[in-house]
Amino acid sequence: MLDSKSEKRKDAMILLHEIYGVNQFVQEQSIKFVEDGYDVFCPNMIDRDSFSYEESIEAYDFFMSNVGFDAYKEISDLVNELKDKYDNVFIMGFSAGATIAWRCSENSLCSGIVACYGSRIRDYAHTNPSCPTLLIFAKEDSFDVHALTCRLQDKQHLTVLEFDAGHGFLDPHSKHYNHKHSKHAEEAIVCFINECKK
Repeated sequence: MLDSKSEKRKDAMILLHEIYGVNQFVQEQSIKFVEDGYDVFCPNMIDRDSFSYEESIEAYDFFMSNVGFDAYKEISDLVNELKDKYDNVFIMGFSAGATIAWRCSENSLCSGIVACYGSRIRDYAHTNPSCPTLLIFAKEDSFDVHALTCRLQDKQHLTVLEFDAGHGFLDPHSKHYNHKHSKHAEEAIVCFINECKK
């Protein structure tokens, strides 16, 4: 039995989806982490079936109207709850989910955060991480990525990587998928998470 606090179970991973919801890419990420030994928690923040990539405008409007970036409070509460049961609790977010993950970085109970191409992180540049945080940006995004990187670079607990690719480059179902940069980013993520566990 693993109910008592003295018998915590391994590692938990909270996966935060893009505006589209829990789509095929997020499900594949979930399977990958389960195979790596994590218990995966993947909240469906839009509380409905996923949107297709062709429905990006509808998906964005729905996300902003029904979820928004204050959803980080609920995710942070989930971290607190899971920390009673797990040695390590990680968050990994993509795009809108990455911005929410970034806002959770002030929660020192989190073992580590990976935020991939969260373009609205620029609206929350004042956030100061209290746990190890890795930001992965695509240089070919809708804003000046390098300027944001320069603003963030002196923060404690923070590592920022820029990849010469488009927004969504980790997702093989995205038109911006980049196999080479995706592989390098995934290697960096594994190294970062492993460092957080030491």
